[in-house]
Amino acid sequence: MAQFRGIFKFAEQMRQYTKNMNPVILGATILLMTIGLLGIYSAEPDTSKIFFTKQAAWYGIGFILMIILANVNYNLVIAAANYLFVIFIFLLLLVLIAGHTSLGAQRWLKLGGYGFQPSEFMKIVVAATVVRFLVIKGKDAFSLKNLALVFLIVLVPFFLILKQPDLGSSLLLIPMTLAILFLGNIPVKKLSVILIIGVLLLPVAYYTMHDYQKQRLHTFINPHLDPLGSGYNVIQSQIAVGSGQVSGKGWEKGTQSQLNFIPIKHTDFIYAVLAEEFGLWGGMIIIGIYLFLIMEALKIIKLCRFSGGKMLGGALVTMIFAQFFVNVGMNMGIMPVAGITLPLLSYGGTSVVVTMIALGILQNIYREYIKAEK
Repeated sequence: MAQFRGIFKFAEQMRQYTKNMNPVILGATILLMTIGLLGIYSAEPDTSKIFFTKQAAWYGIGFILMIILANVNYNLVIAAANYLFVIFIFLLLLVLIAGHTSLGAQRWLKLGGYGFQPSEFMKIVVAATVVRFLVIKGKDAFSLKNLALVFLIVLVPFFLILKQPDLGSSLLLIPMTLAILFLGNIPVKKLSVILIIGVLLLPVAYYTMHDYQKQRLHTFINPHLDPLGSGYNVIQSQIAVGSGQVSGKGWEKGTQSQLNFIPIKHTDFIYAVLAEEFGLWGGMIIIGIYLFLIMEALKIIKLCRFSGGKMLGGALVTMIFAQFFVNVGMNMGIMPVAGITLPLLSYGGTSVVVTMIALGILQNIYREYIKAEK
């Protein structure tokens, strides 16, 4: 009986902690974690299933952090943004000096045998720092001087992350910042000028890219230029997605994934694994879950009464949507390979934790709205 009382007590505590959380986002999160475990288990050839076990542990840690952040007022995150910014700038510098290198990129710090990727956390930190700056400046937030300072806040981590090199994570900072400015009610003329300048700088950006990054763009246009080299990943991913047809080949029965034709299949190309095994219907269900999550998050932003919450929430939704869109797009060959993970589905502790933190903040924005209504 004592054991049952303990279970009931824990269930009641969880009910209190999850009270007033948005059910659509909570349900979508649980569904994506479940699908992620199925995909990683199937994608991992090793019978020890180390990736599967680690991912399950990270899901547990991330879920707890999501619940904690859902119960912490998001304004505290914004208030602490400057301190977090300094800490993570230091960590990004430390990565460049003593970071762990894998697959040609120096992006990780090793902590007790586990890889920790500061650039993932920096996306949320930069968003919160920019939001804090704009909230403090108030009516003068969008003066030319303050806009210059906003872009300075963004460009320092942008170039530190780019140096690793991690083009995908650094580029994510751009749409997140634009979302903040848009939801902060920047004058349309100023936003238009920023966008025009950005477009004009694209040729300059191209010539500053590494050779392998340029090759990825060329491969995106025509993967068959180098079918056994830079185009191999995209070609095999497209074959996997197409070979799943309508109903799929069945769990753990995908030939492209089980015979190891799909590269880095537990991370960047997990969607191709799932699409081959569960077919068009399975792939569409996954996309549908993401769209439900994103649409519900946009509703939360609309409901939020405070500009800081709107801007921070908008940046986090943009981060999740951009990663989802780019990753699924590159699995289908309609976006260039950018090394961006699929939120909650791809293997990776830091990615999972950061996504869960973002969802926790969105849940708190929703809960604060519910409190205000009551």
